[in-house]
This record gives sequence, structure tokens and C-alpha cells, in this order.
Amino acid sequence: ISIDFTFLNLVTPQNMKKRLCKRKKLNRYDQFSMSFYKKVQDGFIKIFKKKPKKYMKIDSNMSIKDNQNIILNKIIELI
Repeated sequence: ISIDFTFLNLVTPQNMKKRLCKRKKLNRYDQFSMSFYKKVQDGFIKIFKKKPKKYMKIDSNMSIKDNQNIILNKIIELI
């Protein structure tokens, strides 16, 4: 199986911290350092730049409703 399209959700470290503070229970991934998340996000951005037509960057700092509309519209376009 090959992946046809990927949504790349990006969030600022500040918003990530706010969201983690709101969680009732943290999992082991939530406890990694911000530098780890920065490296991971930078890695995905590099992949995106190599094949931008197969990815769509999503600004996850926006509201869930806004992102939902963007994603659903793209899915409709793809199918």
C-alpha cells in the first residue's frame, strides 16, 4: 500500500504546551521535550518540501472547526 495524500498538522510550541496542560492524563509521548517535537516537525516539513503535491500543511493553531472544513474540502477535491 502506498499513501496518496497526507495532511501535515503543524502547531507552535506555545499552543502545544497549552493543549498539554489541558489534558487530564498525559501519555509517554506528551512528556518528550519541546526540542524533540521541533526536530520531528522539521523532519516532516523536509518531506513535505520534497513532494508538496502529496501533502497539505494544516495550521493546527487555528480552530478545530476551521481545520475540519479545510480538510473535508480537500478530501472532496481528492475524491
